[in-house]
Amino acid sequence: KQNGLINPITVRPIGYRFEVVAGHRRLAACRIAGIIKILCVVRELTDEQVFAIMTAENLEREDVPLLDECRHYETALKRFGKTIKEIAVSCRRSPAYVEARLAIAAMPDYMQNYLQSGDLKLGVALALVQITDDKIRYLWVEMAVRDGVSVAQAEYWLHGWQVNQLPGVTDSETPPDGFVP
Repeated sequence: KQNGLINPITVRPIGYRFEVVAGHRRLAACRIAGIIKILCVVRELTDEQVFAIMTAENLEREDVPLLDECRHYETALKRFGKTIKEIAVSCRRSPAYVEARLAIAAMPDYMQNYLQSGDLKLGVALALVQITDDKIRYLWVEMAVRDGVSVAQAEYWLHGWQVNQLPGVTDSETPPDGFVP
């Protein structure tokens, strides 16, 4: 409020209105401060150019919420047809990093919520999301959150589940005939 807006926001015309492309937080701060008129730069931009500007503006911040970042990569992939490698280059991240964020975007809501709150570790979530049986995955995610399991433990659970998916494997409480402990 004391210094006003130092850097103008960037907008683009859409019909008879304007869309904020860069500077959402600055605009919100000005509204809170009661500043009615602010400087802005008006640019004619395509959707893809807007997306590139938003990427540069937002993903460089340290406080970007995890799910917002994941949805951003998902939008680049689905809406703009970018490849994982192209997204990685434009965001200055590794392809593995982008793939992990896309996996988070595809996770069930309960897993995303636990990740966002910090109750579930990313490595644990990436291991457990590979379990395709929804009931078992839900149960193990709940146990992981409750007990604070390690990535190694989650990978052990995943391995056990994968072994039980092999043809001819039965999940039995009793050992097979001839088993000597």
